[in-house]
Amino acid sequence: MSAKRNLLYSTNTLALAIVLFVILVIINGLSKKAFKRLDLTESKRYTISKSTKKLLGQLDDIVRVEAYFSEAPDQVKLIKDEVKDMLDEYDAFASGNLQIEFINPTEDDDLKQKLRMKGIPEIQVQVREKDKIEVRNAYMGLAIVYGDKQEVIPVIQKTTTLEYDLTSAILKTTRKEAKTVGFLEGHDEVDIYGQGFENLRRELGKQYTLRKIDVSEGSPIEGDVSTLIIAGPQSPLQANEKYEIDQFLMNGGKIVFLVDAVKMAPGSIQASPLSTGLTDLLSHYGIQLGNNLVQDISHDNLTYSQGGFMTITRPYPFFIKVLKSYQYSTGSTSEGFPADSVATSGLDSLVLPWSTSLSVVAKEGISTTIMAKTSNQAWTAQAPYNLDPTRMFTPPSSVKNSYPVAVLLAGEFTSFYAGKEIPSASNEDGEEDTENKNKDRKTVEKSPPTQIVVVGTSQFLRQPRVDGLTFFQNSIDYITLGSSLIGIRSKQISDRSFKTDPSTFARLTIKVLCIGAIPLLVALFGLFRFFSRMRAKRMVETYGRV
Repeated sequence: MSAKRNLLYSTNTLALAIVLFVILVIINGLSKKAFKRLDLTESKRYTISKSTKKLLGQLDDIVRVEAYFSEAPDQVKLIKDEVKDMLDEYDAFASGNLQIEFINPTEDDDLKQKLRMKGIPEIQVQVREKDKIEVRNAYMGLAIVYGDKQEVIPVIQKTTTLEYDLTSAILKTTRKEAKTVGFLEGHDEVDIYGQGFENLRRELGKQYTLRKIDVSEGSPIEGDVSTLIIAGPQSPLQANEKYEIDQFLMNGGKIVFLVDAVKMAPGSIQASPLSTGLTDLLSHYGIQLGNNLVQDISHDNLTYSQGGFMTITRPYPFFIKVLKSYQYSTGSTSEGFPADSVATSGLDSLVLPWSTSLSVVAKEGISTTIMAKTSNQAWTAQAPYNLDPTRMFTPPSSVKNSYPVAVLLAGEFTSFYAGKEIPSASNEDGEEDTENKNKDRKTVEKSPPTQIVVVGTSQFLRQPRVDGLTFFQNSIDYITLGSSLIGIRSKQISDRSFKTDPSTFARLTIKVLCIGAIPLLVALFGLFRFFSRMRAKRMVETYGRV
């Protein structure tokens, strides 16, 4: 009986263990597909975005992610672990279409040569060991492969932008056709290939082929250009150039207009009114440019040098600061980035220097989305403009308003040149070209559904800040690709400045608390511990140990 009982007990135990094992395997399998992550950051920085999940769910074939990481030193291993965590989360939403492989190329010279050809370098990392600093070689890169297309992330030294970089690379390799973004030239526009625009050019190059566009000779804009950027022309566009822009739009192209109201003298804040020749064109499409400069109680500072050795920073109302939410002394609030503007709703703030106001002109079949607008305490200035930062800026007691400064138009546009003669290009002497290049051309009078972005300044590119560059990239991405990358990029941008300017006493109080509060708390805790131990010691001496 005892043997039977032992056998039965052993059998039951084994069966229970098998059942528990199967349950754990099932739970583990399900948890990979249906898991929850507790992310307490406001922007959900450690959770992949809905855009990434949607992209991964739409993969129709295998995407390989090759992660090249050395095993040492420790800081490389730390980055590797963070990358692995994110790739595991990507894999959970990819429905089996993501293959991930971690490779250590440190001891493989042939592989090192192949990685150099791929564009993944061996980098040097400083390591502190045994009270000395050493330099070691390491790999910290990714390659994303889809069929015969490949994108690389050469070096990952921090993971704050990893989701954007990784999703951007997957999107570019899996997209059926490449997208080209053209930048109009010939009128002193922002030169994307000029000095100071390396970061912007690199970021845009992750998704697009970039190209300069010259329409001065009356040639149509190439059909493979998806989006045209007109970034702050400083001289008037001629009629034949405007015609090519109009026809690009009529053929389904997307356009971003950054239009300045003033021309700034190089190296100064002297300004004169600027005519770009675009006013009538934009008015026909649905936007009236204001002949003014906007000032706002919500503004940023201007920093400039004086005397060649002194740097001065002053509040400057011409540097309007658009906020996600404006809060007024009356207790009322208003939105700077309306919720229905996908390209800007993820931003906290945006500084637009020397911007003109925009007015919407109602057009049949054209929908309008305000992307950014001032507070309702803004006012405008007309020419002649006094931009001197040392003068007293006094808001008017009345005539304060909220002004749109960036607008999105969408719909089927009608041509500005419908029913008109096609303008001729001018020759080098400024005379109309007698050769009839347009004899076989026919004006397209209505566009398919397309989009236009209009911003009342280009100065946020000429004086680059992170918020301005993010806004610019979001605008291009939205009209060219949709909202795939916007939510990922925007959640990296946060403005934690005060909503209202604190008083001198408030500033001093905050400074004292930040500098002295923590050391004071530590000192008070130390005193508490000291007196507690002294009291305990006296009690032991008086009553003895229990």
